[in-house]
Amino acid sequence: MQRLAEKLLTAFQLTRLSLVFGAIADVWFIVIYTRSDTRYDLLPAFEMPLAIDLVTAALLAVGLFAFATSLNDLLDLRHDAAFSPARPLPAGRIRAGQAVVITIGALLLAIAAAIPFGTGGLVLAVLAATAALFYNATGKYLPAIGVITAGLVHVAHMLIPNHEMAFMLPVWLIFTHVLVTSVIGYQLEGKRPQLTLLGYTGILMGWVFWSVVILGLGAQRDPMGYFLPGELGLETLVWPILAIIGFIAIAWWKVGPVKGPHGAEKLRRYAAMWHGVYAVAWFAAVGLWHATILMAVFTVVGIATMTLLKELTSTDPGMVGYRV
Repeated sequence: MQRLAEKLLTAFQLTRLSLVFGAIADVWFIVIYTRSDTRYDLLPAFEMPLAIDLVTAALLAVGLFAFATSLNDLLDLRHDAAFSPARPLPAGRIRAGQAVVITIGALLLAIAAAIPFGTGGLVLAVLAATAALFYNATGKYLPAIGVITAGLVHVAHMLIPNHEMAFMLPVWLIFTHVLVTSVIGYQLEGKRPQLTLLGYTGILMGWVFWSVVILGLGAQRDPMGYFLPGELGLETLVWPILAIIGFIAIAWWKVGPVKGPHGAEKLRRYAAMWHGVYAVAWFAAVGLWHATILMAVFTVVGIATMTLLKELTSTDPGMVGYRV
């Protein structure tokens, strides 16, 4: 029994599943919102029973997350042997062959879980996995490209249950949240190559371009409502704005005094937790109060579970979503 527990903890360390709840919150938001809008009544996410919908979306999130994180450890084995020797692979707690099996298995799980969401969802799942592969193999060595790629992985992953989504502000907020916290975490950790003025300019230009694409797609799909559902006004934005202010305050309080890799790890952990808070805020904003309560409970449970898993697997700085 003890040996089994050790193997499970090692697998959790390899896949960083202590931070997967943010990814689950993202797809659960899309699933529940989709089911509340009859415009999407022909989509599988609308037609499936709620329990199956949520379980399938959770498996999808876990699969993509575990694929990206375990792939990162495989590709970074030599680097981790020098700079993070306590990680499962360089420490010898898991063999490279076993990590390959976990990586491939996680990818297959994600693809299988995307199939019930239809062809559009399956295509987005493949795109998200491909972008995660590009990030781990190349993008992370080019900071300006890497952080944009990480944000786009979240966008593709989030839209798998509903590739026709018109309410794109929540998707844009997650994209922006991931991008900003990635840049700050990169700087706190002192990674190489350092971000230059040209790099910051590239990130800003990439954010502007993809913001126009994401929000423009929503406006094109719902010309009457533009960025918000048609019956809602700008006062709807009060809840998400409060969530943004709350994250800034928490990050400043918890991370501000802490520098270096430990500060970056704390920032990424709180950033991952906050995906659920954003989902709660958006549900409250659009008046879906049952969904607000459900997501609030999930977020509290998720934060508690993330904290417990972090204590049990605390040999490595965490990461936002897909190994940013």
